[in-house]
Amino acid sequence: MDNEHVTNYDAITFTGVDDEWFRVMFDASTVPIGLADEDGLLRAANAAYCAMVGRSWAEIAGRSSREFTHPDDLAQHAAVEGMMAQARARGDDLRIEKRYVHPDGTVRWGWVSVSAVSGPGGRAWTMAVIHDTTDRRIAEDRLLTAAVTDPLTGLLNRRGWFERLARFEETSSHPETPLILAVLDFDRFKAYNDTRGHHAGDRLLVEFATAASEVAGDDALFSRWGGEEFALALPGRQTSQAHAVLQAMGAVMPDSQTFSAGFAELRPTESVADCFDRADTRLYRAKRDGPGQIRGDDN
Repeated sequence: MDNEHVTNYDAITFTGVDDEWFRVMFDASTVPIGLADEDGLLRAANAAYCAMVGRSWAEIAGRSSREFTHPDDLAQHAAVEGMMAQARARGDDLRIEKRYVHPDGTVRWGWVSVSAVSGPGGRAWTMAVIHDTTDRRIAEDRLLTAAVTDPLTGLLNRRGWFERLARFEETSSHPETPLILAVLDFDRFKAYNDTRGHHAGDRLLVEFATAASEVAGDDALFSRWGGEEFALALPGRQTSQAHAVLQAMGAVMPDSQTFSAGFAELRPTESVADCFDRADTRLYRAKRDGPGQIRGDDN
């Protein structure tokens, strides 16, 4: 059909085109489209929509999309009606980003354009048109992860460590939530590299990172600071506990190697950076005292 013939039809009502044409277009579209009634229950969905939510039409007919919406997006789902009213007042359709969870736990991301349409008897129904953004989100997440992750050990890098620590500055004034910061530095690492080779040095870093992470615990923030230096944050730990954790980390050091460490407890009036500087000063004192030494607020 050329442009001249297209202009013969009403651009809004498509006069002369029967309903079957729209149904074929709806079913054949590669864009996910779903239609819900005034109660939010699905009355129609094409194959692309079913693929987006990971279920057949028989499994979702008459159900609310709430049932396969990601738990973190349920509050947004509940607020859609009000958000649509605000969008209509601006003369726009509502556009939101949300996640759908498949039965196997797979998560798909989509930008959803939500429009009010007239259902049977003039009832207010809703049409959702989805643009699948999963691949873009995965790529973005990978880039973000790479930006804050050390490629050799898989630990946080310096940037990631400080980003994760930012929230502790908001709660550091509370005595019930102490925070210990520590810095660790391998002893005689250059000699180890020179005698055994850089591959052995890399292996030492990786094996230590894995073993020490388990010792530190899930609530700890452990990062490769650079070279053979590591940074550690221990939320909720007292000074004596921090000393014990560092000793336990030293006990899992591969090949009978050692590290020196300094640590400090975050004070109510100081920043994370200032506390880390104090821990770093204690590390230098530990290095002067000989290999395998730990110096902190308690010694």
